[in-house]
Amino acid sequence: MASLDKKSFIPLYYQLAQLLREQIVTGTWASGAEIPSERKLMEQYGLSRNTVRQAMDLLYHDGLILREQGSGTRVAQFSNSYQYLLDTFYENRDLLLRAGYSPKVDTIASEVVFPPEVARLALKLEKNSPVLNKKLIFYADGRPAMYTLDYMPQSMTGEYDLSPEGIGFMNYLDHASGKRVEYVMIDLSPVEATGEVAATFNCPPGSPVLLMKEIFLDESQKIPIAFSMNYFNQKLVNFRLLTRRGDSPDHSFPAAQE
Repeated sequence: MASLDKKSFIPLYYQLAQLLREQIVTGTWASGAEIPSERKLMEQYGLSRNTVRQAMDLLYHDGLILREQGSGTRVAQFSNSYQYLLDTFYENRDLLLRAGYSPKVDTIASEVVFPPEVARLALKLEKNSPVLNKKLIFYADGRPAMYTLDYMPQSMTGEYDLSPEGIGFMNYLDHASGKRVEYVMIDLSPVEATGEVAATFNCPPGSPVLLMKEIFLDESQKIPIAFSMNYFNQKLVNFRLLTRRGDSPDHSFPAAQE
């Protein structure tokens, strides 16, 4: 059994998190396997409850474990982690398909509203400019995986078919706006679930969820065509960003001093 170095400058909670992480990543604990209880980990490693909880919090926020009331703590399903190329955009339904799910979507509202400030600024609208707002829930094998708010200029009418066989959101934007979407600017950030998001995912208010804000742009990258806010249920969908090393000056290491 691996042990902790209690004399190390590395905090004990971080050392424990790394030991548990290794068990998960190497497959010693399979996806869906139950994690030992806090009490068992305390006894096994001679740690306080607070130290164990800090370690578990790290694993939880890294998407490696799931906490479900009444079911204990389990290893996350890594087949639900989607590798996202930064230069490639996929619609929500396609993300679910690529993650191995059978997707379904329900439109729960479609109305003209005055947008929140974040949407108004993204669309470069004057104050008190109404927009078309659609609220959607994407399901993965029947479970709510994404809560989406789409904001578009009021002039863009009609419906879009987000079933796996439908034309999709991007083609709808092309047709309804008369412009072709060439770029999508994305902001990813962890937020706390509140209101309808928490209710949709059936999680306590304050639970961590991932928010993806998307601005759909034309070829000039100057004309915003639509704006979306997508909240992801981390029990079903997580992201791993794949990046490529950029070019940098070729700096040589300084010669060793004699």
